[in-house]
Amino acid sequence: MKSMEINFLNQSNEASWLNYKQFLKPLLKRTCEVLNQHDNFSVSVVLVDDASIQEYNNNYRNIDRPTDVLSFPDGSEEDGLVVLGDIIMSVDAIRRQADDYGHSLKREFSFLAVHGFLHLFGFDHQTKEEEKEMIDYQKEILDGLADRSS
Repeated sequence: MKSMEINFLNQSNEASWLNYKQFLKPLLKRTCEVLNQHDNFSVSVVLVDDASIQEYNNNYRNIDRPTDVLSFPDGSEEDGLVVLGDIIMSVDAIRRQADDYGHSLKREFSFLAVHGFLHLFGFDHQTKEEEKEMIDYQKEILDGLADRSS
């Protein structure tokens, strides 16, 4: 039996972000399809502000500045589901980067969520080759779900 559990926590104190939960399941489902992975997963997505993500970044990566998204892989099993891990996204960064790149909040939210999912599946972007692979996957996953114009 396939199942996908997404725990969505909005710790940004901005209620408007609650509407973005609806985009996560199609994005994770598409990520699983593109990566040829089963979709028997649990994942947590947490929305925070820049100050909070800076604390996580400093505590876990020793980088004392805000970032847009952090991923914390888990890999354990709980109630028959693989716990992928946690994705923490900054709503301040989503807003800022959507403006910088000239696309919608939905597109930036979706991009960062997919970026985080890929990290939870073990992808990274430390080398040019890894970065190209992630960019290609992100484009394939987002096309039709969160195009640059949406």
